[in-house]
Amino acid sequence: MMRKSKKRWLLILVFISILSASSFNRHYKSVNAQEEETTEVTPYKKPSGNSSKFLGIRLTSGYSLQPAKETYLEVGQTKAISGNAVRSLGTLSLTLGYTSKKYQWYKSTDGKNWSKDTSSSANKKTLNITPDREGKTYYQLEVYWQTPGLLGLTTTHLYSDLATVNAVPEPVDATSVEVTTDDDYLYNSSNDIVNTETIAHAHPNPTNFTGTVSWSIDNDKLATIDSETGEIGANTSRLSGVVRVTAILHNPNGSTVSNYKDITIGGGLEDQTVKAGQTATFDLRGNIGDLDEGDDKENESNYTIKWYKEDPITHAREQIQKDDPQALSYTTPKATLNDDGTLFLAIIQVKYNGKTYSYTTNDAFLYVKPEGGPNISITNTMKNSTYNDGTNTENMLFGVNNGDQITYHDTLENNTSGGRLNDAKYTLPLRNGTTIKSVKVDGVETDNYELSKNSTTDATDLIVSNLNFDINESHTVDVETEVAGIDKKDSFSSIPYISGKDDDGVSYQKIGNQNVINYTLDAVAIKKANDIDYGTLNSVMSEGILNRQDELNLPNNIVDIEDTRRNKKPVTLSVEQVGEFTNENSDVLSGHLRFYNGKNFYDLLDNPTSIYQTENDETLNSQGWSRDEGILLYMNSQMNKAGTYKTTLSWEISDSV
Repeated sequence: MMRKSKKRWLLILVFISILSASSFNRHYKSVNAQEEETTEVTPYKKPSGNSSKFLGIRLTSGYSLQPAKETYLEVGQTKAISGNAVRSLGTLSLTLGYTSKKYQWYKSTDGKNWSKDTSSSANKKTLNITPDREGKTYYQLEVYWQTPGLLGLTTTHLYSDLATVNAVPEPVDATSVEVTTDDDYLYNSSNDIVNTETIAHAHPNPTNFTGTVSWSIDNDKLATIDSETGEIGANTSRLSGVVRVTAILHNPNGSTVSNYKDITIGGGLEDQTVKAGQTATFDLRGNIGDLDEGDDKENESNYTIKWYKEDPITHAREQIQKDDPQALSYTTPKATLNDDGTLFLAIIQVKYNGKTYSYTTNDAFLYVKPEGGPNISITNTMKNSTYNDGTNTENMLFGVNNGDQITYHDTLENNTSGGRLNDAKYTLPLRNGTTIKSVKVDGVETDNYELSKNSTTDATDLIVSNLNFDINESHTVDVETEVAGIDKKDSFSSIPYISGKDDDGVSYQKIGNQNVINYTLDAVAIKKANDIDYGTLNSVMSEGILNRQDELNLPNNIVDIEDTRRNKKPVTLSVEQVGEFTNENSDVLSGHLRFYNGKNFYDLLDNPTSIYQTENDETLNSQGWSRDEGILLYMNSQMNKAGTYKTTLSWEISDSV
């Protein structure tokens, strides 16, 4: 059977404009940590300072990672310093065309005369330094953005703080280290206005430690870390938890010293548990920042935060705290048992530089413990007996397909000595179309259940009735199901709950943890194919190759592919230029597309060409290429009439023979 997925799009030639920025100079003083003598140092350029932000919005251009102020190392030893900068959203919106980030390190041995560093890493964010004699060397990093093309115009030049590197004759070991991070909370979803990145810093004792530092993190599903620079990035799959960031100092004598800092990864709000009669406060997490620090202070910037509460069963949502539209927290009235399981969330809207950005937090639960009477706890788990790619948790499943066997195991327990729960019903909401294989209560299969379509939640409720809970009594419910009716990538969340009456006949309800099943199809498909732009051409071109615009090169992709197959048989990705480049007057361009792979190239004009073939069990990934590879425009030496020329590419995924 041949599996095919085709995607067509247009290539459009456009003109790009450039803006530039200027920089300044300033005098600073550098003080040796080991001496009282002060040395007058003039940086190469005025330091640009750090980038400020509101939540995740970069309000000012500046440095996100400054190089260490003081670095110590032995003569002949190699050690690295790093820096990085970002542009504000306002600067990005004012810059026409596409640019790429560039790095250049400068150095000075006397603190007055500066020159470009010409070492192999001088044009990278991390500079490797190997001094050949004792003394001080001063460094400053320039980060700028450059446009593509022959002119290579630059814009937004940013300069780091001064970095002093001290080459000393003797090694110095560290006895301890303190670890700090710029942020202690990172968001777990990709969005324009929330912060998913931060920097870890190691502060050795003594400060003139001459060894090296390496970084690690204890859960790379929640976050990743650059082992050299300490730059941390949270996952964007909405996985929450606490990660431990560890710095290891490698002493010259071979010993190590380490310490750690814990940071939280989440969706903005945390669950709260209180006793009946108490209030609960939900705080918006993360370093908020100041919205009034933007590069363009003439443009009005403001934000609003809308708070909502939601019934966990019916999902009816109600806006709360309307009288304070910028409140960063919400405090509930005194909670009752009826409030148990209520969900709270916030929608943040930021207006900045004429644009509106929005983020919706995760759902945070309010759990209310009773002062007396029954106190039911629900421990609920799920398991996909058919498939697990290693990312599943007890309450979240990924990559679920039709035919998968999903088992629910719930333990219900009355943790009290003060009252019973009578005539209780256990309810498990299921996705419509789910097939029930078996239901067991306390390990014994039963037919004493019903299935009820719930028009409010658009789910099918599985209900087990006639459950009674004496003091400290517990029951287990096991439900085996089979997935059916999945025709697209989808997600379903539900919360099991139990309801009944206490000894006084008063209604009682308790919810469990939220179950989330992420469904997908066992398929490989092209999700998006980007337009390819080769810039503005002259009417007369020399024979040769034209490259894509920089933003169409790695790390960006030309074709986004989603491969969710479990049985990954070999497939081939091919592409074809369908017809010549023509303009609005039907003039034909004297050029066509080729696919370049190393020293080889293949004509694409009316010629389906294989550009990647997977092996058995290999995922077909999204495709992108470096500047001189991939799909390039080959021009003949010939006159071309003015106009915007277009053609069509046809992509195809097929089973390999």
